[in-house]
Amino acid sequence: MIEMLTVQLPALFGGGSEADIWWSVAQLVGLCGMLGGMLWPFFRSRRAMLLVQLVPCLGFALHFALVGAPTAAALNGLAALQVLAALALGAWPAFRIVYLLILPAIAAVMAMTWTGLPSLFAAGGMALISLARYQTRVAAFRGTMLVALPCWFVHNCLVGSIPGMVSDLTGIAVNAWRLLSDRTAPHPPTPTGPTPMGPTPMPPTAREAKL
Repeated sequence: MIEMLTVQLPALFGGGSEADIWWSVAQLVGLCGMLGGMLWPFFRSRRAMLLVQLVPCLGFALHFALVGAPTAAALNGLAALQVLAALALGAWPAFRIVYLLILPAIAAVMAMTWTGLPSLFAAGGMALISLARYQTRVAAFRGTMLVALPCWFVHNCLVGSIPGMVSDLTGIAVNAWRLLSDRTAPHPPTPTGPTPMGPTPMPPTAREAKL
């Protein structure tokens, strides 16, 4: 972490050795993923959020491959397929079986690309995001993402991914804000009963009342 702040972060803005410049290229590639990661929480519908999440999935897959984080690279590639499967959950409930078949692949990818703690946090974050995308209610989707993103933040600190850290912090802040604002927003009044059809009856006259 100290090396990232004192050596690699300045290299992002120019200067440094050839290795530092290569690291900077990897970070610049990650900016594409970062933009998508920062934007998706601002959308209101689950479908829109999932579609925008395709951008960080693909961008970070390349970014992590360049910075030498194979578990995260492979899991982000898998996440792009998972997003496509999650899009179908709302329309076809039976598609849940197809979605669930992707989950065992997370453990297999972690085992094949194991690099220690980064792999552990990447797999944990991916598993929790998988649980989030399985939710069809927006509030449950956002709430589970709030638990998943800190795992990815720790992973990105370990591998020195500045775009990843910025994306995660933005996602945590915006999802928390959205959940809080949705809970405190006033709800429309609930009607107490059916509205009568036809003309409003007139009050009876004094003669009719006697009868």
